[in-house]
Amino acid sequence: MLIVRGAYHFWPKRVAFRNDYCLKCKAPSRSVAVRSFDVGHIFWIPLLPVGFWRHWTCSVCGKEPHASPKLKRALMSRGLFILIPLSIAFWAIPAESDFAIGSWICRIAAPLAAAVLLVRLIRIWRQPSLQTQLATIPPAADTVCPFCGTALATGTSDRWSCPHCGVVRY
Repeated sequence: MLIVRGAYHFWPKRVAFRNDYCLKCKAPSRSVAVRSFDVGHIFWIPLLPVGFWRHWTCSVCGKEPHASPKLKRALMSRGLFILIPLSIAFWAIPAESDFAIGSWICRIAAPLAAAVLLVRLIRIWRQPSLQTQLATIPPAADTVCPFCGTALATGTSDRWSCPHCGVVRY
C-alpha cells in the first residue's frame, strides 16, 4: 500500500549563515539555516506538529549540505553483492534455445553492471571525509549581512549577528 507522507515547513525564516562544504556540490559554499515550524503529513493532511526546527541548506544547490552518502554506498554495495552471484549463475546455467537472446543479454549485462558498481564504489571510498573537507574551509568573516546589507554587530557571545534581520554568522 502506497502511503504519501512528508513534512510541511511553515513560517520559514533565515536565522544563520556559515561557510560550509556541500557534499552534493562537492565544493565549498555558503550554507543558510532556515528555522520553520514543521508539521508531518499523511496524504497531504497535516497531522503531527513537531515544533520549530532549523534546516541548513546550500546556497548553490538548495540541498542539505551534509546529507550522508552512506545510504547510497550501502545500496551500491548490496547491489554489487547481488550481481556477482547472479553473474556466476548466468554463466553457469546453459543457455536454452527458446531464451537464447535473453540469456546472453543477462550474461553480458550482469557482469558489466557489477563492474560499473565496483568502479563507482572504489571512487566513493577514495573521496576524503567530510571532516577533512570542513577543516580546509575558513569560518565566515563577513562584516556585512549577506541578506539585507546591514553591518553585523557583536553581542555578548562570540557570534556576530545582524541587528536588522537577526541572522547569526557562524
